[in-house]
Amino acid sequence: LVMPIGISFYTFQEISYLVDVYRKPTLAQKNFLNLGLYITFFPQLIAGPIVRYHDINEQIQARAVTVSQFSEGLERFIVGLSKKVLLANSFALVCDSIYEADFFSYGTYAAWVAAFAYAMQIYYDFSGYSDMAIGLARMFGFDLSENFNYPYAARSITDFWKRWHISLTNFFRDYVYIPLGGNRKGKARTILNRFIVFFTTGLWHGASFNFVLWGLAHGVLMTVERILPARWLSSSKPPKPQADEQGGFDRLNHRSEHKLNHRKLLANALGRIYTLFSVMLLWVLFRNGTKATAKIVLKMFGVNYTSLWGTFRPIVPEPLFFLHVDAKFFILAAAGILLAFPWWRRIPPLRKGGGVIPLVGQLIKYAVLGCLLVLCYASLAAGSYNPFIYFRF
Repeated sequence: LVMPIGISFYTFQEISYLVDVYRKPTLAQKNFLNLGLYITFFPQLIAGPIVRYHDINEQIQARAVTVSQFSEGLERFIVGLSKKVLLANSFALVCDSIYEADFFSYGTYAAWVAAFAYAMQIYYDFSGYSDMAIGLARMFGFDLSENFNYPYAARSITDFWKRWHISLTNFFRDYVYIPLGGNRKGKARTILNRFIVFFTTGLWHGASFNFVLWGLAHGVLMTVERILPARWLSSSKPPKPQADEQGGFDRLNHRSEHKLNHRKLLANALGRIYTLFSVMLLWVLFRNGTKATAKIVLKMFGVNYTSLWGTFRPIVPEPLFFLHVDAKFFILAAAGILLAFPWWRRIPPLRKGGGVIPLVGQLIKYAVLGCLLVLCYASLAAGSYNPFIYFRF
């Protein structure tokens, strides 16, 4: 079926209006134009973030547009456009060149590169659109909720879904999970409710078995994280110190704290590795479908099959790997990895009291934004049409 683009997003917003008004009738919008503005607000209509009625009702009634708001919105729009055009589109070329090639024309390394490229592509494609939508809305005086919070920095699948497509997660939590009983009706019912949520999350992306399986796989991992008592690595309670021969506690306290810090570092590292590995493999399923994914994942671990249950064939010699990547890809990969993590938060912010340093910082920021905008125009003029991934959902 050929479906209108963005149908799931504005359908969810209509559902939000109906449920919010049912719960609180005083929210009912009596102005037809205002209701139409909420449902068809064009900046985020195609690919989110999903705007819930009770979050934006007052902004529809009264809002102010200022020069500073417009400036902030324009900056955010340029950042989002750069994510899409300069990063997502570049990763898409590499990913498509590998996955669309003959299955036996690429080897293990190329399969891993394709999985990495798609993980980068879908993140910068979708978060780029969200930034553009938030920026445009800001230019019109609306404050939309954030939709991404560095999801690839998550330490678990549970944490990942608190950072990825936040508006969708919040929608299913408030309109599906909590009405079903949430975690208030025992462990078994909580697990069932969670699987219902992730089943509908997968189905929301498309009426295809790979999307449903993708959603259920995330639900399984989240359930396992809740059930397994593996939190000893990140326990915040140090071992209870006991006095040494001289009756002192300082040395033992120091040892206990040092041991606890090592355990936290280990837990964070293992959690991030497990999360990134799981998410990347599941993106392969999301991108390629169930049958192709089985063969691709086997290839990623060094096994080639002519079909899912067919005869074994040797891996292609890896020099062909360089048919799909070049120096530009490695530069973009390094940039994509750096920008996907909030490392910059560790840098002391510039002082806000005026003076030379803030002025220099502002000049540098506007110069960078200007260069990014020029590069985006040049890339769009020279490239082909590459729509957003989430236009199809």
